[in-house]
Amino acid sequence: METEKIKVPVKQALPMIAEMVKLKYVTDALGKSSGWIYHKLNHEKTTTTSKGFNQSDVNTLNELFNQIGEKLVGTRIYIPSGENKDSLTVRQEIIGQIQSVSDMVSMPYIYIGKMKKSTSWYLNRMRKNSTKASFKQEDINMINLSLIEIGNKLLSIELTL
Repeated sequence: METEKIKVPVKQALPMIAEMVKLKYVTDALGKSSGWIYHKLNHEKTTTTSKGFNQSDVNTLNELFNQIGEKLVGTRIYIPSGENKDSLTVRQEIIGQIQSVSDMVSMPYIYIGKMKKSTSWYLNRMRKNSTKASFKQEDINMINLSLIEIGNKLLSIELTL
């Protein structure tokens, strides 16, 4: 059963999406310049020749956001297990998993907005050669829940003109 999508004008939805998803990832995936979305959103205020979003742009964004949503819903960060793995190796594997989604997702949205943690908390855990601070299972669970939430939001939105 497919969920009915919420139709939202592109100019209203993109600022909300930008809180969760890195727009640089979006423009890179579309092969556009980093200012492409900004100029489309603000075409009335900028001196560019952009005419704003057209239906083709909206269709392309909808398709990409669906792909991102499906990927996030299916992504799980996990703490690797294994008798032969030392804590540094386990830590580096977790960091690698998080980095694989951090290119796409705004991690501050997750660790500040959802987990109520600070930037220093996050950075301390992302240091590859440190063993002082590590991600606990409850942290991994919150990251996973946040990825699912972001994915579901992207899957539930249909951009319109």
